[in-house]
Amino acid sequence: MKKRLSLLLTVAALFAFSSIMAQKTVTGTIIADDGTPLIGVNVLEDGTSNGTVTDLDGKYSLTVQDGAQISFSLIGYETIVATVGAESVMNLTLREGVNLDEVVVTALGIEREKKALSYSVTEVAGESLVQARAPNLVQALAGKVAGVNVASTATGAAGSTRVVIRGNSSLGGSNQPLYVVDGVMINNDNLGAAGMWGGQDWGDGISSINPDDIESISVLKGSSASALYGFRASNGAIVITTKSGKKRKGIGVEYTTQLRAESLIDLYDFQDQYGHGRLGAKPTTQEEAFANGLYAWGDQLDGSNVIQFDGVSRPYSSVGNNLDRFYRTGTSWINTLALTGGNDMFTYRLSATNFDNKDIVPGSDMVRRNFNLRVDGKLSDKLSMSAGLKYIIEDAKNRPRLSDSPGNANYTVWSLPASIDVETLRGTTGKAGANEDGTELQFNDNVFVTNPWWAARQFEANSTKNRLLGNFSARYDIWNGLYARGRLAYDRYDRRRRNLTPYGTAYSNFGQLEESNLTFQEINTELIVGFNKELNDKVGLHIFAGGNQLRQEVENLGGSGNNFNVPFLHALQNLANRSTIYSFEEQRVNSLFASAEISLLRSIYINGTLRNDWFSTLTDREGLSDNDQLYYSAGASFVFSDLIDLPSWMDYGKLRASYAQTSGPGQANRPYQLNLNYGTFAQGHLGNPLGGIINGSIPNSALVPLLVSEIEFGLDLRFLKNRIGLDFTWYDSRTTNDILNAAVSPTSGFGSKTVTVGEMQNTGVEVLLSLVPIQTRDFDWEFAINLANNQNEVISLLTPEGDEEFLRVGESRTRNAYIHHVEGLPYSQIAGFAYARNADGSIMLDDDGLPVQGDFTTFGTGVPPTSMGISNSFRYKNLSLSVLIDMRMGAKIYGATNAYGYFRGLHKATLDGRDAGLGAVSAENIENYYQRIAFNITEEFVQDADFAKLREVILTYRVPKSLYSKLGLSDLTLGVAGRNLLLLWSETDNFDPESTYTNGNAQGLEMFGVPQTRSFQFNLGVKF
Repeated sequence: MKKRLSLLLTVAALFAFSSIMAQKTVTGTIIADDGTPLIGVNVLEDGTSNGTVTDLDGKYSLTVQDGAQISFSLIGYETIVATVGAESVMNLTLREGVNLDEVVVTALGIEREKKALSYSVTEVAGESLVQARAPNLVQALAGKVAGVNVASTATGAAGSTRVVIRGNSSLGGSNQPLYVVDGVMINNDNLGAAGMWGGQDWGDGISSINPDDIESISVLKGSSASALYGFRASNGAIVITTKSGKKRKGIGVEYTTQLRAESLIDLYDFQDQYGHGRLGAKPTTQEEAFANGLYAWGDQLDGSNVIQFDGVSRPYSSVGNNLDRFYRTGTSWINTLALTGGNDMFTYRLSATNFDNKDIVPGSDMVRRNFNLRVDGKLSDKLSMSAGLKYIIEDAKNRPRLSDSPGNANYTVWSLPASIDVETLRGTTGKAGANEDGTELQFNDNVFVTNPWWAARQFEANSTKNRLLGNFSARYDIWNGLYARGRLAYDRYDRRRRNLTPYGTAYSNFGQLEESNLTFQEINTELIVGFNKELNDKVGLHIFAGGNQLRQEVENLGGSGNNFNVPFLHALQNLANRSTIYSFEEQRVNSLFASAEISLLRSIYINGTLRNDWFSTLTDREGLSDNDQLYYSAGASFVFSDLIDLPSWMDYGKLRASYAQTSGPGQANRPYQLNLNYGTFAQGHLGNPLGGIINGSIPNSALVPLLVSEIEFGLDLRFLKNRIGLDFTWYDSRTTNDILNAAVSPTSGFGSKTVTVGEMQNTGVEVLLSLVPIQTRDFDWEFAINLANNQNEVISLLTPEGDEEFLRVGESRTRNAYIHHVEGLPYSQIAGFAYARNADGSIMLDDDGLPVQGDFTTFGTGVPPTSMGISNSFRYKNLSLSVLIDMRMGAKIYGATNAYGYFRGLHKATLDGRDAGLGAVSAENIENYYQRIAFNITEEFVQDADFAKLREVILTYRVPKSLYSKLGLSDLTLGVAGRNLLLLWSETDNFDPESTYTNGNAQGLEMFGVPQTRSFQFNLGVKF
């Protein structure tokens, strides 16, 4: 036995020795045509995952098998494949041109050659997300990717962002893409939004991700690109890859600091000629001033002393800009420290970022701390692994209220007459916005219009969130192109929320409080077996098959109530009326999937995917398995420039086509939608418990996921050594079986019934034109323009009974403007009342000379169908400048801010007729004239939402190494940047055309949100 063991050990040692002897370490330097070292060149041993990148001096070192082939690739340069021979030093020069072997990250984290893709994928470098930083990283995508529409809620730094790719695919479900971070499908649910009656935006999931840790973002636009994600695929996917460590001597240290200041963009232009009062008169008593404190229907401002709400007489004059007195300069200070290193076996990157924000709204602050660890290892020639851990701590204070007036400081500041100084509302007690007894200092008789200082300083809308994202994957190269990969992905967060209306608030004298703790957890387990090999110089085969199991749990626990027993003791235990908050959801999804790609002559690629999902949330009926859904895609790409002799000025040409059927997150995938659910229990007959039904809609046991079918064609051309590029895409997408809540008779006890009859279509084009007009050793100029147009139509809303032709999804607080989905029209129509008009088109007036309300109609979509981004990048030696212009066209917006401006006499249009009347309307009745328009005529306040913004300007200087080499630094950069610097054109008045108070499907309504801001940023980056 011992002899056999000794023999085995000897054979193993000889085998290991021979393997080591068969390996060789290759080193070298990669330079460009002009002799400058190229940083970040991908150096990869063909047929393996063994690779590295060049350092700041263009140097690399890689241990490979003797005789192996190594590819050297970099975006914008031709790829070189070299065979390892007797020499151990390989110095190469990469020439500028088309990189036909450019690799991108696609669905499930699979890296694919871009030329092989039959669908559109756009990559965005992580560096571009931080130089002109946005509070939410996806806001930085605005204007950079064709077909991606980014809309931010008017709620400050802690709010959420709505991202839609290629139009809205669902009438009632989510239309936002799936976000994947290092293989982890993260939850991006909005945690609460404002509506008609006000409220706060409580943030979303993607805002937690730190842009400083991102290496690149792949935007998978269509269904074919994301089909492997199955029931989450209909809205595309945004796949984020974080930075990894690099092999080096010692530990690399990277430190960046960014200081960001932002100020409100003041578009406020209300009248400043008339002061507080009613019917053209100044108040003469304190009671009169208090009753009329919100109205600017008083007399013309003349500087005389006039009594105000607090009994003090002050000059009846314009006090100037109240917005500047109330809002402050917002600041953000972001510091990131990263440690990197590694050897031939392991690389690592450990980073920590502190984001400290003070918003422009007083009292609204946020601190976010991100910790990130990524480890990549090559344990043997066949076994490699990758692991990542992200921990995020977020603490937000006093998220601003939006839309309706209660607790909304923005509402009040924007609504003050020109003669009322917001500083007088602060009070004199030292407690902002309070009387001597600590209660709210009221300045008008409408208790629902809250003192802005009281709202900003005494209300609480606080949240803390701790989030953990983890991933582990291992790949084993079994034999000759055959491999297996397993992955575990984990997403969990705990969010604590406290929403306080304090004791002493005018509209709730004894106060209200709600506290809750939401826990979300999702685990995905995945296994893939694949084969990836070039069979010969003409045929390649890339296939894999695998499965995934999703396990998700959501639990919300808390309490709420009103009427504090002890004044100003704001605790749940002090509430006179209390109730509990509890909900729980659990679901499983099991999936099998497969993908195959055949390449011919390395220029013709045919591919297809299949995936089947089985849902725990659906059911089996009549012995048939109806709890599953099959999705698929098929496509082809033809790189004709590889097979056809083209003119010398044409470098590259590719045609592509694909078709896919996918699904999207919606009501069918939510737990407990098939049957009646009981959520409340009380004492019933003879002491027996009595359950209460919590369904708001009649359930449908036959629910199935919606289905999206999409066809896509594309053309990619490049000319003059990649100096000119054109990428064109056309697509047509149709959604069927969309889930709607159709209206039913109130006598049923329900508000609606759940049906699967909705249909919608999106057809569009995307164009990217890139130019390099100048390219020299010292100076480069790059120009790009992306254009997208999406034509949307709601095909069907009809229920089997045929009683639904529109679906209401939103309503303004003015109660005369709505968001409808209407058959035959684009998604998200602004609906309301037009002016009644005579035969000649003039506005019809009643006997009192007041406008008559006309027909209920639609005025256009709140979603812009056309978007455009224009970018220019200049480099002169070590100095670079980039400029981005972002444009949206074709949408409408209803401005409730202006409607209230009419009602209260604030809008400049209300100046007309105050002295001499207007037509048949006397000056004494002019107030009634404009108030009739305010809440009866929707048409007056619907405006074009077209705009163009100077979205980003970034100036960066890379300090020459000769100036700091003796300090031990390896890189030093300085920069300044600006974001949202100019509104180049807009049709809206008094508010920003992007202003909205929800990131849901009801787009096109505006009302007293946090003003948009412009920011200036200083950047410093140091590497050791």
